Amino acid sequence: MALTGFLLWVAWHRGLMRCDTHRAADRFAQVLQRLGTTFVKLGQHLSLRADVLPLDAQRALASLQAHVAPFSSEQAVQEVEAALGRPWQEVFARFDMQALAAASIAQIHRAALPEGTEVVVKIRRPGAAEQAETDMRILRRLVLTIQWFVPSLRRWGLAAIVDEVAANFRYEMDLSREASSVRRFADAWRDSPDIVLPDVVDGLCTSTVMVQQFSRGAHLHGLPPAMGAAAAGKLVDSYIVQIFRDGFFHGDPHPGNVFVMDDGRICLHDFGIVGRVDRSMRRALVAFALAFVEQDADWVVDAWLDLGLVGEGTDRAVFVPVVRTLVADCAEHPLKDWSLSDALAQLVAAGRTQDVRLPRDLLVLTRTLLLLEGTVRLLAPDFSIIEAISRHTATGIFDERKSAASQRLPYELGNAANALPTLLARRLHSVLRQRELLQLSIKPDVRMLSGIDRLGRRIALALVTLGLYIASSLLMQHAVGPRWGDMPVLALLGYALAIRFTFFIARSRG
Repeated sequence: MALTGFLLWVAWHRGLMRCDTHRAADRFAQVLQRLGTTFVKLGQHLSLRADVLPLDAQRALASLQAHVAPFSSEQAVQEVEAALGRPWQEVFARFDMQALAAASIAQIHRAALPEGTEVVVKIRRPGAAEQAETDMRILRRLVLTIQWFVPSLRRWGLAAIVDEVAANFRYEMDLSREASSVRRFADAWRDSPDIVLPDVVDGLCTSTVMVQQFSRGAHLHGLPPAMGAAAAGKLVDSYIVQIFRDGFFHGDPHPGNVFVMDDGRICLHDFGIVGRVDRSMRRALVAFALAFVEQDADWVVDAWLDLGLVGEGTDRAVFVPVVRTLVADCAEHPLKDWSLSDALAQLVAAGRTQDVRLPRDLLVLTRTLLLLEGTVRLLAPDFSIIEAISRHTATGIFDERKSAASQRLPYELGNAANALPTLLARRLHSVLRQRELLQLSIKPDVRMLSGIDRLGRRIALALVTLGLYIASSLLMQHAVGPRWGDMPVLALLGYALAIRFTFFIARSRG
């Protein structure tokens, strides 16, 4: 009912009334907040979709946070004992009944193992996985119904977005996967002088419970400037290594998941969200970062296209003015204000008219960069991530690790030298043909703009009609309001108006 009401509101204010004084994005965020955890997660995911939503809508949804109270200690104990198959007294010497922290998916309790090791026990919220599956099934049916009434919405891939959010939910709900990620990161950074990751405890991790070593550190708020600047440098250096060298990175670096230890090391928590970047995308990302650092607009565009996110028929010219504007804007600001996440988002938004395909890991990367930039500004407002990238460029951190494949280089260079004249000739011929023979320019006329306006009104009326059918069916089912015989009057009126709108839409010409 809440989503139906929102659709009717949008159709009335933004479609039929042509009124732009109301913030649909803010109202949508409020609706998702009221609907609970599943829909808050949906909103957070949509906040990254620059290919679907405008900037103001992304900002409104990015502020969504799931506000949930901890579940009872009795339920926590039941979940632990069911997962580990024995009473908690046989596993822990101490188990604190009061939760240390609570989130939408799980909450954390402190405990101690029999040998005295301090640990934290992460426990999945009872019924959370089942509720998420139910909510996503309902949401998918609603999206498919809306697309059936308004086929033009199918090009946005709304059903695929819902499926992607559902898959992310299943991943985050499985604490055994998170435990595997923690172990992988802990092994990779075990001897690091700058980063520490509390390891998981063998044999005490399941899909609903994860036991991890306890670590104590200072929160990022209120650190002395010198300590904050040092922490920012270590944090950014670690993420450059994670993303550009290893291709496996912690995906949730907001201030609540980052601590500073007494010895100055950075401690990362909560590996429910991780990202992966394969070797080809990693090379393209390295080129994109270097091009952005050098403020080379043509190189930025080429690196963006090399990511393989757009179809073969993509018009390169679409992205050139966006990148040039971005470069010019960066030139007017200090390095500390340059943002890789903004650059990625602007290019994605520019590709809305193209065949842009955003894989999950690139969405996670964009979110990670956005959170990382915010955390770094909290630690050290004058710290420049771009300068850190430039420093790593000079030291060769982006170089590929040598492997047997590197032996191909002399052979491939020889072949390239022989083929280069032919390739250059073909390229020159292709460029000349595109510029002088096949380049077309389409200018919209008044009739085209009028047709687009009429189509927008028809879509708005279709949404209103869909809402009337749904609302009337609910009124009929629950027999709400006055009755005429055995029929609720409000339901009959709603059906009559919906049928009238349906005939109007069917008779109208585009």
